[in-house]
Parts: sequence; structure tokens; C-alpha cells
Amino acid sequence: MTIKEYIPLILGVLKDIRVIGTVIVMILVIEFAKFVTTYKKKPPKPKKAKAAKAAPAPKEEKKEEKPAEGQAGGEEAKK
Repeated sequence: MTIKEYIPLILGVLKDIRVIGTVIVMILVIEFAKFVTTYKKKPPKPKKAKAAKAAPAPKEEKKEEKPAEGQAGGEEAKK
């Protein structure tokens, strides 16, 4: 056989669906094996201190102070 006779035979083999499917599957297998062998788990992110994220102090509301039970009338009694 001459080279001119081999070319249609080679093209016929390369165009076969079984050959194309096998090549695709082997590429996927090789890529997956490469991923597994080179996989490195990312280090966990350091947790920030909770004190740094503390909520701001609540606003102090002006409240009328009620007189204690022992005091009658609060400031009026003092006068």
C-alpha cells in the first residue's frame, strides 16, 4: 500500500464515533486524575475576634427616674 491509500484509511478511523468517544473519555479521565493528584485544600480563613465586631453601645434614652419606694414624691419631697 502506498501513502495515498493510507490517508483515507486513517481518516476513516479518526472519524469513527467510537474513536472520538474514547478520546473524549480519556481526556476527561486524565484531567480528573491530574486534579486529584494536584489538589490542595485551601487553608481556613482566620476568624476575626468577636470583640472587634461588637455592636456599638446602645443609645442612652432620657428616662424620668421614678422615686424609690422609700422616697415620697422624689425631688418635691426634698424641697
